[in-house]
Amino acid sequence: MAMNKTYIGFGVFFALNALLLISVGLSTGNEPIPVSYMMVGMSIMTFCLSYLQPQFKARDERSRMIREKGMFYSYFAVLGYIMVFLFLLQFNIVNISSVTVLSALAAMLISTVFVSMVIIAKRH
Repeated sequence: MAMNKTYIGFGVFFALNALLLISVGLSTGNEPIPVSYMMVGMSIMTFCLSYLQPQFKARDERSRMIREKGMFYSYFAVLGYIMVFLFLLQFNIVNISSVTVLSALAAMLISTVFVSMVIIAKRH
């Protein structure tokens, strides 16, 4: 139970940092700072780990199945993200820097893996 509170504490810390960085970027009239996307992803990851920690602590067949299926589904989601980013950048629908694209893609990857694990853990 103490480990869950630790994960929630880290999640709140990362969320506050992300809000600070996003507000700094937007207050200057520019797009948010790229590292803020990673902070959002890490915040989502720690909140998901607070839910998954009691189930992963067991190291049984169920926890291994949750990890495997989570990685399987997130693989296809990441392929979809890459295709959407390629389409948007190829046809100049959005004009963003490569650092922003990679930061957003990394944050989406982290979030997708852990959110899919939570969804699978709730279903099984």
